[in-house]
Amino acid sequence: MKFKDELNLGFIYMGTLVGAGFASGQEIMKFFTVYGKQGLIGIIVSCMLFFIIGYLVLFYSIQRQSTCVRDIMLPLCGKKLMTFFELFVTVFLLGGYYIMVSGCGAVLLEGFDLPYYPSVGLICLICIWGLKNGIEGLANFNKIAVPLMIFLTLVICKKTIPNFEELKLIIDFAPEGSKGFLFSAFVYVSFNMVSGSVVLASLGKSSNRPKAALGGAVIAACGLFVMGSAVWLMTTANFYEIVNVQIPLMWIAKPLGQSIYFMSVVILLLAMLTTAFGMGFAFLLNMSIRFKVRYEHTLFMLIIGIPLTACGFSNMVGLVYPIFGIVGILFILLTIFRRFFLTKIE
Repeated sequence: MKFKDELNLGFIYMGTLVGAGFASGQEIMKFFTVYGKQGLIGIIVSCMLFFIIGYLVLFYSIQRQSTCVRDIMLPLCGKKLMTFFELFVTVFLLGGYYIMVSGCGAVLLEGFDLPYYPSVGLICLICIWGLKNGIEGLANFNKIAVPLMIFLTLVICKKTIPNFEELKLIIDFAPEGSKGFLFSAFVYVSFNMVSGSVVLASLGKSSNRPKAALGGAVIAACGLFVMGSAVWLMTTANFYEIVNVQIPLMWIAKPLGQSIYFMSVVILLLAMLTTAFGMGFAFLLNMSIRFKVRYEHTLFMLIIGIPLTACGFSNMVGLVYPIFGIVGILFILLTIFRRFFLTKIE
């Protein structure tokens, strides 16, 4: 089935982008809901950017049959800049992986009162088990997790906004917002595209058809729009109550019953796991290629960093993610300059 490549690429791409901040509602609140009706336009713009950049990176990856970020960075920039970017991204992929693992432990502690460190250890073992088969394991996990995330988010949205009349009222009475929504959308995309682009750069051998990049980018962008719009509606409907809440989705779900609350916890876990899988896979592949060791021999690195999670989820996010955003802007500029101006930045 030819369309299998598009599905695999689309779900892996979306799964990497939908991290804890997106699924919890926190990122949607900060980057889009605060702008009212314009926030929905911001979501559309960001999804279009995710489509364009994702398509370009995927196309380059499949065309060159790339297996790591080096394969697509060399045509975009000189060796010195490429070496800096490669080393930087490898370190922060591992940091991003442990942020997601730490987040899973925090959610299991808050949602089910499970002990933190055993939960983190279990999550690491799940990642190792899932990724031992390489890209096949990554694709198989995302094919289950991503559709389930979208479905559960829509179920909670339907419970929050039960009919069309309420939906219309929410949109009609959403604040007008301010003019910064387009800049916010751009920052949000750049913030997320380091992990997204590096994972996509590792997928070159997942298809021998560069055209599959188009379908994969469309699937990811549409999935992000559906899920993002649902979260925007829920956070807009409860905006003044959740403006200072750390995990808006869980707050919204709790009064709707135990089963709905359980769904919100599952969404958060899946969102962080899909991102952890993507970052972990890209990190392992980069390490195995750079140091010329077997992929299987790098798997232990997904568990030996558990002591790093003692920093706490929020502290790790505050340290690592702002730097991700800066490098994301650099990568987007490199990609656009190379594609549209045929310029290589040294």
